[in-house]
Amino acid sequence: MAAMRLSEDAARQDARPSRQSNRLQGASTYRGPALVAVATFLFWSSLYLYVPILPLHAEHLGSSLQMVGAVIAAYAIGQVVLRIPLGIGADIYGRKPFAVLSLALASAGAAWLGLASSPGELFAARTLTGFAAAGWVVISVLFASYYRRDSSAVAMSIIMAVNTSSLLVSTFVGGILADWLGNVKVFYSAAGLGAAGAIIMLAVREQKLERVSSFSFGTLTGVLRRPLLLQVSAVAITLQFVTFGVNFGFLPVLAERIGASKAEVGYITTAGLAAAVFGTVITAWMIARFGTMGVVIVGSFASLVGVVLMPVADDLVFLGALQAVNGLGRGLLNTVLISLALRSADSEDRATAMGSYQALYAIGMLAGPAVSGVVADAVGIDAVFWVSAAVTVVGVLLALPGPLRRA
Repeated sequence: MAAMRLSEDAARQDARPSRQSNRLQGASTYRGPALVAVATFLFWSSLYLYVPILPLHAEHLGSSLQMVGAVIAAYAIGQVVLRIPLGIGADIYGRKPFAVLSLALASAGAAWLGLASSPGELFAARTLTGFAAAGWVVISVLFASYYRRDSSAVAMSIIMAVNTSSLLVSTFVGGILADWLGNVKVFYSAAGLGAAGAIIMLAVREQKLERVSSFSFGTLTGVLRRPLLLQVSAVAITLQFVTFGVNFGFLPVLAERIGASKAEVGYITTAGLAAAVFGTVITAWMIARFGTMGVVIVGSFASLVGVVLMPVADDLVFLGALQAVNGLGRGLLNTVLISLALRSADSEDRATAMGSYQALYAIGMLAGPAVSGVVADAVGIDAVFWVSAAVTVVGVLLALPGPLRRA
């Protein structure tokens, strides 16, 4: 009897899911996701350390406001072109090789930005960093592969928190480094971070990928026809339009024109990213409390308030506060949308779905700064913020009908 009770107790103990087995898939340990998280932090640091000073550096090299917009928009070219092919390739051949390559390209692109001596070279180098950034498809899915499918929101909250934390630290430090060392050394520092991330990614052991069917063109079209994926991608286009037209585009120019130093531009950018980290962390709780649509509406409203008031800010503290409000909205929206994109596909097609989602929203990354540059040259910088406010409203309207409302 005693032996039977011991056996029953052991069986119950084995059946009781640990916190790790509730979330991690198969025989996963925390080593794999931890290494990917560290490499992810370095990946985004390599891409964003110089972002607060890039528009100013472009002006320093002789760029017009329209050319400044083009340089910023160049970052999206590779992402529009490569993200779907990268997703397909990663689903067929594995995620790790593409992740390592992406980090290496981020390093090379940052070094080229430092070497650039003309707006044209800056445009080409920024295009290369966009090719690197396309690798976010495979890195995010590689991280999610360690987690069970029903824990995709948890996985995305974690990796998005790493993403936004990296952007937060990098933009804060980048502005200070530019004041201390000059713009060029900031670019070279970013190159070093990318190289370190590539080395760490080489040590990652990827989960074995088992396909239940062969990949075909029909697989891609099947993924692209999913209503939930299409809808969240459409909303994400408007979000990225604003993010790259305002936050990583003409907000630094506006801040400098009301007296901000390079370090202060970094602080203002950091305020938005700190709030975005907070928004990312609380997204799962917000969804549980208010539902997916509630989070989308709250995030959009916060983003709208921040953007609308930025042109009337004549004080750097007020501008930083508005950037924080806007950042909170972006953090909420980014996390809920990427979670839904991941949920829209089976595990074997996740990279394809993520590549499709990110390729589609990269249209906003391309159009935001490109349109904003034309508007700023023709009408003035203030109009950039009015246009972005209108685009934010369009995003809310796109979210209201269809599967997203029921998600």
